[in-house]
Amino acid sequence: MNHFPPVKTMKTVIVAGCAAAVLWGNPARAAFQEPVKNSCIQCHRGLPDKRLSLPVTLWAASVHAEVGNTCDGCHGGDPSDSSKLAMDKRHKFYLGPKDEEVTGFCGKCHQELAGYFKQSAHWATGTQNCIQCHGTHTVQRISMEIIDQEKCGTCHDYEPAAKLKSLLTALHDWFGQSQKKIEGIKGLPTQPLSREMDRVWNQLRQVRMISHTFDPSRYEKKAEEVEALMLKVDSEIARLSGMEKERKWLGFIFVALFAALSIATYFYNRITQKVE
Repeated sequence: MNHFPPVKTMKTVIVAGCAAAVLWGNPARAAFQEPVKNSCIQCHRGLPDKRLSLPVTLWAASVHAEVGNTCDGCHGGDPSDSSKLAMDKRHKFYLGPKDEEVTGFCGKCHQELAGYFKQSAHWATGTQNCIQCHGTHTVQRISMEIIDQEKCGTCHDYEPAAKLKSLLTALHDWFGQSQKKIEGIKGLPTQPLSREMDRVWNQLRQVRMISHTFDPSRYEKKAEEVEALMLKVDSEIARLSGMEKERKWLGFIFVALFAALSIATYFYNRITQKVE
């Protein structure tokens, strides 16, 4: 279930092939095309040492490759330099973070998520960081499958994580169902609803972000706000759907009356002709 994109964003994602499902498919390696020559990729993919070449293979099937974030996006360096100077410290090359540095490393791009994670017990105890859930070179688009017994039930009871997964799944399913209903409304202005759904989507993203605190009281409170917005949206969907049905019935009645009038006129003319 690829759950996660706003009305406008969802359409753009689908058309652009950014996946959606987004999400949930496995990005095809064949679909990846290097936008420019990248010496890091060119060199490492052919190295016999798997420790150095495998990261390129893994990265090529990742969401980072899909969106164009190449090696230098995380490791720095100069990918346009085909010599070993590409890894020179003058180019801010960084081999990789230590465990305690991972969150700050990923937070260079994902500042808000890293900020929430730093408010969690995982951060406070130093037992977990981003890669335990998201991986390193294999980072994929987010799906509900990231929450599972193996990841979340090894160190502690899985029940809290299972509840979070259930909550997020329900919200995303609700969002998707409402979106389909809106798309099914014909002949009536749905732009205000689409704008409201964009707002809902932004709030739903916040639920996912806040969930990185692993504090149920915080993400459940935000989820309640999303539910309240969705109820308003569904109320408006019901109103427009009712209007659509009324129009269809009025159209049917009009056609039926027109047909009856046509038949009556036809027989009236025939009777008149016989009398004459």
